[in-house]
This record gives sequence, structure tokens and C-alpha cells, in this order.
Amino acid sequence: MKVKFLVAAVLSLGLAGTVTSFGQPVNAAAKSKRMTYYKTMPKALRGTWQEKSYSKYKKGIKVRWTYTFKKNSYSMRMDFKGGHKKSKTINFSKKEIGGMNYDRKYKEYNVYPGGSSIPKSKLPYAAYLTFTAGKHNGKKALGQHAIADDKIFYFYRK
Repeated sequence: MKVKFLVAAVLSLGLAGTVTSFGQPVNAAAKSKRMTYYKTMPKALRGTWQEKSYSKYKKGIKVRWTYTFKKNSYSMRMDFKGGHKKSKTINFSKKEIGGMNYDRKYKEYNVYPGGSSIPKSKLPYAAYLTFTAGKHNGKKALGQHAIADDKIFYFYRK
């Protein structure tokens, strides 16, 4: 049941991203009063960003997330500690990204899934990503905002 709900949520976000990106101008970044829409990954996000420590994943297993943002794609890597799970890397190409924007009011970068086709194997990992670029503990960091609660996960340059 949870898988069906997750798939429905991801597909609806992808459809919304496709609809909002349909009427975009041809230039690299279209500006409005509040939002800036990007055709390529914003420069503030590009590079490799990694969590400082492992966080709880499942009972007895911890995970550390690493995001690598390139010009037209991104990948997420999960490094597991404990248990018998191997590290896993999921690559999202340009056609699997629904869009990217910057919200000036909240100072957040958004990367959302969609695009033309996302394979079923990647659907559980295709998520709406919300990042705030800035500093945390004196280092350059990306703060990832959780949708369900007010918790912020920080990723540092690797």
C-alpha cells in the first residue's frame, strides 16, 4: 500500500513539473518576481556534497548520503554501515529531471523529478529535493529540508 502511495505521489509531482516547465522561455534562466527557473543545474548546487556522519536507516543499519550534481544530471549514493547492504548509486539524467528553480522568498533551490520517463527501479528514489545554500559550522553547506517535519540535513563539500 505504501509503495502504491509513493509511486502515485512521485508521478503527480512529475506531472506537475512537466506542466510548469512547458511554457518556459528558451533562455538558461527564466526570472519572475519570486522564482528563477533553470534549464541546467544551478552553480550553487554543482559538485559533490556528503553528510558528515551516518544516520539511522533501518534497524541495525545506518546510511550516509552523497549527492553529486553535474551540469545536466545528478546522482545520489547511499553508503551503508552495519548489516549486509552494499553501497548503492542512483543516477538521474537530464530527461529524468522535471525541473529546477530557485525561490527568492525562502532562498531555496528545488530539484524535482519528472521528465519524459523514470524507470520503475528509480521511482522509490526520485524525490522532490529542497536545498538551502549557505554555511553551517563555518563550512560551505547545503541544508536539505525534509517535507514531513522541520528537520534539516546538512551536506558538506567532499
